[in-house]
Amino acid sequence: MPAWSPEIANEFIRMAQANRHALNQMQLQKLVYIAHGWCLAYTDNPLTGDRPEAWSFGPVYRRLAIALARYGRAPVTSAICVGDLHRAWPVQGSVQVAKADLDGSESDTIAMVYRDYSCLDAAQLATITQRPGTPWHKTFAAGAGERRDIPHSLVRDQFVKIAETAGSQEAR
Repeated sequence: MPAWSPEIANEFIRMAQANRHALNQMQLQKLVYIAHGWCLAYTDNPLTGDRPEAWSFGPVYRRLAIALARYGRAPVTSAICVGDLHRAWPVQGSVQVAKADLDGSESDTIAMVYRDYSCLDAAQLATITQRPGTPWHKTFAAGAGERRDIPHSLVRDQFVKIAETAGSQEAR
């Protein structure tokens, strides 16, 4: 079963902390989305059990947005706990960290995305996730599709094209 977006975000938070690097909420949203896209492209299986939605500022995982709302634009300083996932319905005394049960290819994909994309700020990551023709752009449709799910098929197609383009450039 795919992991939830906050569980995937925790993997990025853990890697960032190990490298003494800070990520903010928007970076985490985009890194989870990019990892999900690469997972779909490589395996045809989703990385997350929740779908990204087309919000005005890009693809957003609602569960992750709820869990990280307290940070605003500030760096995320700690792992997401189970209680953070239920801000509207607090879980008393819950300090259990939300942890994914990942297979090897999922872990490798997350590590690759961290290595290749975590050095980019949110605006740079937005150029990947929000340019014209992306799944977000097609779904958001100038606001008509705001908060609608972005289909896995569109996300997969975007990352397959990125892989093909990279492969053809390497062949030169």
